[in-house]
Amino acid sequence: MNDVTIKHGLAPEHRGKAAELYYTAFYQKLHPIFRDEARGQAVIEQSLQPEYAIVAMMNGTLVGIAGFKDSNGSLLDIQPKTVTDVYGFFSGWLRLLALSIFSREKQENTLLMDGIVVDSQVRGHGIGSQLLDAMIAHARTSGYPQVRLDVVDTNPRARQLYERKGFVPTKSANYPYLKRIFGFSGATTMLKTV
Repeated sequence: MNDVTIKHGLAPEHRGKAAELYYTAFYQKLHPIFRDEARGQAVIEQSLQPEYAIVAMMNGTLVGIAGFKDSNGSLLDIQPKTVTDVYGFFSGWLRLLALSIFSREKQENTLLMDGIVVDSQVRGHGIGSQLLDAMIAHARTSGYPQVRLDVVDTNPRARQLYERKGFVPTKSANYPYLKRIFGFSGATTMLKTV
């Protein structure tokens, strides 16, 4: 496999690819809300905040992205105007209401991971691990004593990676009413001291 470069920030020319990767990776959560892949990806692309991204590049191609959230912003900053411009007023506000289910509040002294995605063509080559290491390093250099993430019950592979990297489960929540719509019924919050 070719060398992978990990860097902070998302270049403008990679926004479309980032939106595609993000939508595909979180299809289970996003598609029941957006219902239209092209329009959903358009909302994601317009909502990306490049300074909240750590990216993996291979031969000039974006192959992975990890986002984070702090008190100033997050990788995805979905504004009402963006969604209503794409979907119309009424339909847009319904989607915004549905998206609020996944809202997570920032905690003091904690860097919150806002999604990690690796292109399916290059999974299994340690790119997710490299992105996670870069996220932990970013937290450390930014003065955060811990990193927090949430992992759904249908993603045991991701949870195994997080545990290998020293993340510890702190609480679990069950959402049986979400299973039918989103395909998962629980999530675990994990923390790592950096």
